[in-house]
Amino acid sequence: MELVLGIDGGGTSTRAALFTLAGTRVGYGVAGGANAVALGFPTACANLAAAVRRALASADSGPASGGVASSAGVAFSAGAPIRAVVVGLAGNASMRQAVVERVFGVPGTAIPTCADVIRTLGDVVTAFAAGTASPSGTVLISGTGAIAAKITDHAQVGTADGYGWQLGDEGSAFWLGRAAARATIRALNASARDSPVTTRFPVPPIPDPDASSPRRRRLTELVVRHLLPDGPFDDPVGELAAVVQGQSPLALAELAPLVSETAAGGDPMALEIVNEAAVRLVRTVMEVHVTGLPIVLAGSVLTAEGPVQQAVLALLRDERVSIAGDGAGAAAWLAARVYLGRREAEQRHPRFVSRDTPSPRRDSAS
Repeated sequence: MELVLGIDGGGTSTRAALFTLAGTRVGYGVAGGANAVALGFPTACANLAAAVRRALASADSGPASGGVASSAGVAFSAGAPIRAVVVGLAGNASMRQAVVERVFGVPGTAIPTCADVIRTLGDVVTAFAAGTASPSGTVLISGTGAIAAKITDHAQVGTADGYGWQLGDEGSAFWLGRAAARATIRALNASARDSPVTTRFPVPPIPDPDASSPRRRRLTELVVRHLLPDGPFDDPVGELAAVVQGQSPLALAELAPLVSETAAGGDPMALEIVNEAAVRLVRTVMEVHVTGLPIVLAGSVLTAEGPVQQAVLALLRDERVSIAGDGAGAAAWLAARVYLGRREAEQRHPRFVSRDTPSPRRDSAS
């Protein structure tokens, strides 16, 4: 049985998937993030190696799990039937390659003993492949950050946004969280002045027209509860501002699920934020999109069923849009397609990228 290994490493987690060429998943491993720019080179290497070791350890195939692992990298026995490896990593190209060489290769060598072929790609390419078998199109990613990329023949040829939280990432989880914190502190300040809150954007209609409905205040309440778990005291506005300023800016991304939750319940403040996020995300993707080609939505904000995904899909209703599946499986598919015919690769694509594909039991037949 010949195998391929796919890896998808971002800033939060790294996933490694071991597949047969037919699209049967035989091993899967998860570890921490592998973005060397964000996390540092040693941490990225250690997490990538850990994900691969766990994928190999979970595999039923004896040769596939018979490699020797170390804390510095992953060494494979010469007889391991892994034909190809594709690694999709976040971060800049030079750092991605350095991490892969450190983990898989002999020092100074980019080709590991476990595979005939190893390729290092940006995670935007594997994210695109997770949503379509087409070689070209556009991927829109909204996770902690946000970026859109034009993909041609499974290569990234153009991007929009992705500038980081200080300069961009519009419509990302960070953007949603910051918008929620800003709206909350302004609402608290307006309440203290006993004056109405004004908004820049039109508020979409909500199911309950009763202005006294508690859910109209729900986003504010949840944000305050999250940021001030012990409760506000004499100066809630000042305390909220101090907490936000005292933590990592990206921690605001933790507020994004509160926006989705309350928007789904009809909170007008949350609906306004969701609406604006969708407009910004679609504006970003249209900077690089070629009409007629597919658009893949990826990242935690857009793959989760909820108000942001629904709003973006509504704005893109005239486009060919799909939702990304498993990025590690997509990387494995990219590794396998080299050995498959075009039609075979297209037919087997759903098997690789499905998030529901079960791993075999340890005691199952190989």
